[in-house]
Order: sequence, then structure tokens, then C-alpha cells
Amino acid sequence: MTDRVIARQIGSNPDAAPDMAPAIDVRAIRRATGMSQAEFAAAYEFSVRTVQEWERGAKKPSGPARTLLRAIKADPEGLRKALGAA
Repeated sequence: MTDRVIARQIGSNPDAAPDMAPAIDVRAIRRATGMSQAEFAAAYEFSVRTVQEWERGAKKPSGPARTLLRAIKADPEGLRKALGAA
């Protein structure tokens, strides 16, 4: 998609603007923790289904979930402790 097409799309319907946020590789983040999908979901208070949908690309994490995933990537054990899951 070109910048011109994006600008036209936003101009005609701001609510339909494309998601320009950088992709988050949930599978890579989870694998780096050494956890299964179920363990990862339980540890960080996601549903297993949500983790599965993110990993297969059916849905993208957004808002607070993106922030939480970035925090998990930076310090998975520290975040588990902060959530009381350690």
C-alpha cells in the first residue's frame, strides 16, 4: 500500500485507517520464555485461545496487550513476579 493510498483511505474514512503498528511475534516471545501456549496464557493472564489466534495470525494484539507483550519480551520473569505468577 502506498502512502498516497493510505492518505486517501484515511481522508475518506478515518475509522478505517490501516494498522501501521509494527508486528509483534507472539510465538517468538512465548518460545523465548520456554512455555507452552497454555503456560504462557496462564502466567500472563491471556486466554489460551487468544494466544493461539495471535500466533496463527488470525488476530493481532493491540493496545494494552501490545504493551504487555513488549514487557514480557524485555523481562519475562520480572513481569511474572509483578503479576504474582512466579
